[in-house]
Amino acid sequence: MRVLKWISLVIAGLVVLLFVAVLVLVRVIDPNGFKPQIEAAVEDATGREFSLVGDIELGVFPWASLRTGEGQFGNAPGFGAEPMARWKSAEVGAKLIPLLRGELVARRVRLDGADVRLVRRADGRANWEGIGGDAPQDPDAQPMKLHIDGVELKNSRVSFVDEAAARTVVVEKLELTTDEIAEGTPFTDTLLDGVLHTDGFAPAGVSFGLRVPRADIAWDLSKIAIPEFEITLDAFEATGGVNGALGEPVRLAGSIATNEFDPRALLASVGTALPKTTDPMALGKMKAATTLSFDAGAISLESLTLDVDETHFAGNFRRGAGDAAVGEFALKGDYLDIARYLPPPDPASEPFVLPTALLAALKLRGSIELERATLDDVEMKGVTLRLVLDEKGLRSEGTE
Repeated sequence: MRVLKWISLVIAGLVVLLFVAVLVLVRVIDPNGFKPQIEAAVEDATGREFSLVGDIELGVFPWASLRTGEGQFGNAPGFGAEPMARWKSAEVGAKLIPLLRGELVARRVRLDGADVRLVRRADGRANWEGIGGDAPQDPDAQPMKLHIDGVELKNSRVSFVDEAAARTVVVEKLELTTDEIAEGTPFTDTLLDGVLHTDGFAPAGVSFGLRVPRADIAWDLSKIAIPEFEITLDAFEATGGVNGALGEPVRLAGSIATNEFDPRALLASVGTALPKTTDPMALGKMKAATTLSFDAGAISLESLTLDVDETHFAGNFRRGAGDAAVGEFALKGDYLDIARYLPPPDPASEPFVLPTALLAALKLRGSIELERATLDDVEMKGVTLRLVLDEKGLRSEGTE
């Protein structure tokens, strides 16, 4: 037993000596002298040019950490000389002992000032394809267990150019923070903010945000449970929760409620205009709440409440699966001044045209029952409006 004790003490002393030696080397040796070797290793692994412009800092125990200044990651051949990604600073670290067991236990990953450019050519090629080379993966290889204390992305930008659709989408002022990320562990305290730019949007862009206190999400997306979320888009706010799966088929169910917002202003900020009305203040206030379900393409909104200006509606909306499906709605409201929503009596005014091919293909049919309605000096009770929205626009099929 005495021999085993001495052996264990010797081994422990050697381990301590090894770590002390590594710490001394880290302090004595300038890691910036190894930049060419690091850059070459990344280039060999990814097939892309890689350069570290700023200084490198290394740490060892208990975390093997790497902090870099400016750097950039090259583009794929045929996508121009601009790098696919660049950043101002980055920091990542991993515990040494778990690495020896094939586990990655990482510190909080920090990336500041990232600028990522994603491009898809008209022929379908994309600049993010092929990273890591074309060598086939070992089917018997066991994936490394992953545990990250969190992710922190600051002051960043992501752009996506789709040449086939002639569309460019840019997200600026991108901020992302998460708490712990590990298989079998819920995502917590996820915050996402940014400003969205694309064709037709307001020149200053549209701010957006996402808050998710807790999300149970399987790695294969076979289960999603988000008890609470908050979404913002400019002055629009929505809260709710959702459960389901994003497999084949997609099945989701949940609830959502909005704040009171200005639909004209919101749609104008994303490049869409509502039809002109006799009263220019009409369609200036809206608020909604509903339970919802999405099942293999079929959509259902139940227990729907909708406030439009001073009118309060309740009802439902259902649309089956398939491109040819027609959405059916039934709403009951208390009072509506119909004259406010009629087109202005201007013969030179252009008729309202649905703004995009997507909306033009949307087909809706339904009824609006009103306890009371007025049209100019005429007051009506128990009015039913039957409406149709299709490629010809919005029109009435009759009034009862």
